Amino acid sequence: TGLMALIRRLVRALLLLLWFLILTVWVALVNRKKGWDGVAKAAAWTRLWARGSARIAGHKITVYGNPEAFEGGLIVGNHQGYLDIVAHASIFRIRFAPKKEIRSWPFLGFMISLNRPVWIDRKSRQKSKEAAEEMEATMQNGIAMLVYPEGTSTDGQHGLLPFKSTPFEAAAELALPIQPTLLFYEGVPKQTEPLAWYGDQELLPHVWRILGLKEIKMRVYVLPVVHPEPGEDRKALALRVHDLMEREYWRVKDDV
Repeated sequence: TGLMALIRRLVRALLLLLWFLILTVWVALVNRKKGWDGVAKAAAWTRLWARGSARIAGHKITVYGNPEAFEGGLIVGNHQGYLDIVAHASIFRIRFAPKKEIRSWPFLGFMISLNRPVWIDRKSRQKSKEAAEEMEATMQNGIAMLVYPEGTSTDGQHGLLPFKSTPFEAAAELALPIQPTLLFYEGVPKQTEPLAWYGDQELLPHVWRILGLKEIKMRVYVLPVVHPEPGEDRKALALRVHDLMEREYWRVKDDV
């Protein structure tokens, strides 16, 4: 009912705010390490934050495959909005590579900043180059990076957009492993509003609606690890990973 949904929203919003505050204080007091040790610890606490947030918000995440088998490198996902971030972060210890605009998002932008992410500025070639170098150094130091190479979120119902090749540059040059993943929302009636946040939807109204849902079921498919081939450049690698994920997308989608 409308009243129950309102109560659910208010309780969850309060609990999420409290959870954010607790972890913010904890990170400020505990994770004062500089350099790569600090980044690694930030990746670890981010998984704790994501798991707690998913539990509070009623997210039921089912994982197919073995994420623990991935020992580090580049994690690639299809993108349907901010819920993807919580799902992936609850499964993997990761460093984010979000677009810089996310910094201004309420709560989520601040929490992501505590992850010590690599902020992506697609409007600046110099900033993009610096971000690519930082991603390369991150993975060289054994910390996994998460990227959404479609470059924008979609409704998740019509396959994958072409991938931007820049996020694959470090993996191609250093022959780093790539972990493709696919995320689906499970059992969403076609007549309901989408759970994906995409297009010109406003953020806060979407978050308010999502908080009122009793639960959200997600499936995350951890696909076979991809290894760059000798001489394969970033464009060829991006295309190969895209095609693999696209095939698996259509194979799995009818079962969701």
